[in-house]
Amino acid sequence: MARRGATNLGGLHPVGARMSATTIPLSGETILCLATQAWDAHWTPVQQVMSRLAPYSTVLYVEPFRPLVRRLAIRANGDAGFRNSKLPQLREVMPQLFVYRPNFPYFPFHLKSPFLAAANAPLYKAEISALLRKFGSKRPWLWAFFAQCLSVLDLQFEHVIYDCVDDWPAFFPDAREKKVVTGIDNALSCAAEMVFVGSDPLKVKKSPLNPKTFVVNHAADIGHFSKAADPRTSIPADLEKIPHPRIGFVGMVDPIRFDSELLRLVATTPEYHVVIVGGIMAGAEKSLPDLPNVHLLGMKSLDELPGYLKGMDVCLMPYRLNDATRSIYPLKLHEYMATGKPVVSTAIPAVDNFRNLIYVAENENQFMEQIARALKEKDPEVVLRRQACAREHSWEAHVAEKVRLVQAHLK
Repeated sequence: MARRGATNLGGLHPVGARMSATTIPLSGETILCLATQAWDAHWTPVQQVMSRLAPYSTVLYVEPFRPLVRRLAIRANGDAGFRNSKLPQLREVMPQLFVYRPNFPYFPFHLKSPFLAAANAPLYKAEISALLRKFGSKRPWLWAFFAQCLSVLDLQFEHVIYDCVDDWPAFFPDAREKKVVTGIDNALSCAAEMVFVGSDPLKVKKSPLNPKTFVVNHAADIGHFSKAADPRTSIPADLEKIPHPRIGFVGMVDPIRFDSELLRLVATTPEYHVVIVGGIMAGAEKSLPDLPNVHLLGMKSLDELPGYLKGMDVCLMPYRLNDATRSIYPLKLHEYMATGKPVVSTAIPAVDNFRNLIYVAENENQFMEQIARALKEKDPEVVLRRQACAREHSWEAHVAEKVRLVQAHLK
């Protein structure tokens, strides 16, 4: 959920300790990465993976395009969200990793109107083609986390990889958008030479479209989040003034996955202080309980997060049980476990293998019971087991596994 700047790579440790340039099949190649968010937005597997491939390959990180009318409206309103308009359109954020912000005059509503989507297709192909010519790359690798226009597949690529980190159609309640997103998602799955997914349920969905579908679970920046257990880490002042017990959630609050009613139930216990550290997406702000023991601390920098997690008594994963959460593998699962803190989660499939390490609730009543149990936890051994489990799920191990699979299947 945290924002991370190009000059602050903090806990990033390239995979060089595990792999040498001579053993990486992508070494010396150009990778065209179709990203799902801006480089400076909250960090997800997109930035984590590409930042660890850049030491060996030239990475062209293409941010999602914004339609022209949207860009003009944001400029007119002085929206802080358009702060990256002052940045160069093409910038090198770390050695061999270049971030590109599309600026062709794209039409809006391309996920709702087939006509407008068709109008954007040649624009997108032309802009990507021009970018590749600028780098003199005739046959790059395509590493797509999604694609706004399938016209990019008309270009020539050495290999095509679809890194499907989520069940994208599940995030679009509008029937027209869901249909378009499903079409893109399926087309990428079929066109790719291999597909990576973050969970077993997503593999079940993707395997009929592409037999070379591989599960590589999401991971965490273990070295960074383990600072929450370091005595030298201080608790931020705005959290320190909140009484205990602090029941905390660190992440983005969205209207699809986040169960605000469950959070409201937790807050009905007056002695509990519910703390949310992170951004609130459109459509979710009105659902959050307006109670004196619910504390919205807002977005924080990545560097600050270990301090906030250190000050929590229990960490929450209050997810709804729906199509979107059946296939997710939350980034915060191993981030939380790296701190050693007790974790209480709803019974999403991703946590099934960790029931001996975290508290899993099948219903609302159990969720409250598990929080009460977590607050009474005294066993230091379970803390050490959580941290040991987290160390097995580092981003270094994640990228090393993907490289191993690429080497085995795309020689």
